[in-house]
Amino acid sequence: MTPASLLHFLEALVWCALLFLSIVGYGALFLRLFAIRRPSVTLAATSGFGVVIFLGGCLNLLHAITAPVLISFTILGLLAAILLRITINETDTSSPAPLLQKPSAASKAVPILLLVTALVFIVRIAATVHTQSYQASDDYNFYLAAPAKMLRLHHYAADPFSERRIMSSIGGNDFLQTLVLAVLPLADVQMADRALGLLLLALLSFSLAAEFRLTPPQRAVFALLVFTTPQLTFNLTFVLLPSAFFFALVYLAAHRKLLAANPTLQALLLGAITGVLATTKSTYLPHGVIFVGCFALFQTRRRGLSSGIKTLLLAALSCLIVMAPWMIASHATSGTLFYPSLGKGYQYSAYGLYPAPSGAGLSILLHKVVPFCAPLLFLLGLEWYLGDRDEQGEAILALSAAALCATLLVGIGTGGDSVRRYNYPCIIPAMLLLYIVFSRRRNTFPGSRRWPILQTVSILFIAYTAITTWRNKFTNEYDQIPLGLKAALQDTPIVPPSVTAEYAAVQRAIPTDAGVLATVTNSFLFDYRANAISIADYPGAASLPSGWPSRGDGNALASYLLAHNLRYLVCSYADFVPLDHEAVKVLHDPSRTQWIHSEQAIILRSHQQYDELARTRRHLYDDGQIYVLDLAEPGRDEPH
Repeated sequence: MTPASLLHFLEALVWCALLFLSIVGYGALFLRLFAIRRPSVTLAATSGFGVVIFLGGCLNLLHAITAPVLISFTILGLLAAILLRITINETDTSSPAPLLQKPSAASKAVPILLLVTALVFIVRIAATVHTQSYQASDDYNFYLAAPAKMLRLHHYAADPFSERRIMSSIGGNDFLQTLVLAVLPLADVQMADRALGLLLLALLSFSLAAEFRLTPPQRAVFALLVFTTPQLTFNLTFVLLPSAFFFALVYLAAHRKLLAANPTLQALLLGAITGVLATTKSTYLPHGVIFVGCFALFQTRRRGLSSGIKTLLLAALSCLIVMAPWMIASHATSGTLFYPSLGKGYQYSAYGLYPAPSGAGLSILLHKVVPFCAPLLFLLGLEWYLGDRDEQGEAILALSAAALCATLLVGIGTGGDSVRRYNYPCIIPAMLLLYIVFSRRRNTFPGSRRWPILQTVSILFIAYTAITTWRNKFTNEYDQIPLGLKAALQDTPIVPPSVTAEYAAVQRAIPTDAGVLATVTNSFLFDYRANAISIADYPGAASLPSGWPSRGDGNALASYLLAHNLRYLVCSYADFVPLDHEAVKVLHDPSRTQWIHSEQAIILRSHQQYDELARTRRHLYDDGQIYVLDLAEPGRDEPH
């Protein structure tokens, strides 16, 4: 550790704290429109994310995502946070939280529990500054490049040959990452999800406990459970912030003041958070939509059909407003307003060349999807029969129903692939809220012995879930904390300087007179202002009409690329040799999903076409690891 690395570490934490306060300011400004002059910081923060994502979409359409604009944008939010009075108080005091009649061992343990919770929070947020390593097949070749490219080109530029660009999200997550990158280096990009997510999670854990009127010991235990349950950090796609958003849906649906005084605002905020979730990752949309649908259904039962329909329509309108700028841009750049619900765009299955991800057999679905749905069904049953059926209890019930139904739908849609990873941010809040369900029953019936036992069972259930997450060390956040802290305090670069220099030499060899297709390991190292570079992270898995000519030879591919003004091909071919060997094994593994089989077949075929081109086209650069080909010029007919 050096003074410079320590200074950068502190700078990163301060900047993300300022970003969060700026988001709170935008939320407070929005709430002023509904005559809420002193909102709680939690309500303002929850509202602020919807405002920021919408405004980010507008900046994207205007091609105005630049560092000066983003810094000014942040300062305006900070001024709003300072000038508008924000309170800590969460709910009314007309019905105070139940208190213990006399001091007990549980109440005496509250300071210790809160201290442990604070220490866990500090360690976790400190570890968000840096990451020791990233996911090889997703982060290095696209997810690191996406926000960097957005900032350099001032908008979420088209990448029609990137499968990740089309399938993952419509850009809301990348905009939040550019807010981080406006001041900090790319190595800190994960803070947009993990640091902002932890800050929002901290507010929500205590606000939810207050809204559900838990006792002080119960509040401390719930906060500890929230912060000691790890998240799956498989790659740079958002997980921690969306997990906080799922808590936020319950918080908004259970909010007593909103329910009593401003149901219109409540519906709008529920829709806005659903829209924010969808812009961070497309697989989160079903969870939010089903939650809002369940909430509207409960509203219909309690307040009449007109109330339920009004809630549903207002939420849908708000969701659409938040998403609309990003959807418009997505249609222009990826051929679909929203993948896959509103079209497949440029994704490979749109051309019928290979089976779609959902084309899995029944045995795969039963093996990969049912194990996640079964405990969620059990959870829903427990809350249905044992939980309170008031409006607050139904908010928790709605999340459990959303987790179950959406996990099933997403699991079928992906053909059983990565079911845990795509649903975990919703599953974990649903499980953690079971503790609140039994705590409320214990407070209602303090003399019963059943509820303390069920409280303990819920803690053990949550602990088991957390422990099983540790099975894969790479995807478990806690296993990455020591490495992340070490990398942050030593200011470790993402890749060695020699790799950075290699990519700089590669780019110097590329002419600027035509477009470039890049299938490389470290696409984030390119300067996207110097060349018009299209990323092909999984070559052939996404492409412009009429689709990647997978059935043709290398010459057919060259003709196709040249027709789209892509004259130069960059490939880090040395890194792909072991991947091709692995692809052959995967294709003969019946336990793998259809999505993986199709993807591996596409990649293997595209690499074969690349090899043909490497033997027949002029090499502008070749260092034994990466080559640059001129597809319009013939070369020596010999292997590179």
